[in-house]
Amino acid sequence: MDHQPLEGLSALISRPLFAEIFDFKFLNQEASEIQPGVWLDCWAARYEDGDNKMYFDLIAKQGSLSGDDFELIGKWKEGCLKPDHGSWKTGTPKAYDVWMLAKAELPKCPEEDAVADFLRDWSERTFAAGKEKPYRFGLSRSTTLLHFISGGRYPILDSNVDSAMTRLGSPLDICGYLYCFCPLFSKIASACGVSGTEGLRKLDNALFMYGSEV
Repeated sequence: MDHQPLEGLSALISRPLFAEIFDFKFLNQEASEIQPGVWLDCWAARYEDGDNKMYFDLIAKQGSLSGDDFELIGKWKEGCLKPDHGSWKTGTPKAYDVWMLAKAELPKCPEEDAVADFLRDWSERTFAAGKEKPYRFGLSRSTTLLHFISGGRYPILDSNVDSAMTRLGSPLDICGYLYCFCPLFSKIASACGVSGTEGLRKLDNALFMYGSEV
């Protein structure tokens, strides 16, 4: 399948709404603007951190993830961590079949110039769920895969984070993820004064809750 090359950064900047990317508002639950560090503590504290230990264990295995680890990443992403979860099987909306492909293929972190192709490949893989037409694995799941195989270098774009970023003004496709969301995530991290695995996970938790409640 032929693919169009990614749109250049200069072309993205020409979009009228691109200037708004870095105009992120740090709001509390009452929609009042607060300092970035206060915002981070406020929203991260609302995240139930029962899966954080598993997350850190998987991140630490970057470069040596096993097939079982990839299945665990899939369960983590799909909310199927409980033993004998009824939806963790083929034919459900949990993308089980594609996660099993990851388990079998053991994907490695792509070089920087191949990240877009990696995301395109995995995003376009499909799985069946019921009698409806096949579902795409999608960008949220493919960025989750990229996040773990890169040791956390690339942030996860989940549905709640996507909601938190609606002020970007355009759909977050692969190009938007790489040239809009990733720089924005880095800028928010800098404003909040966080770095490293634990700091960036805290930011991810905060954005997850922020997107679900604001």
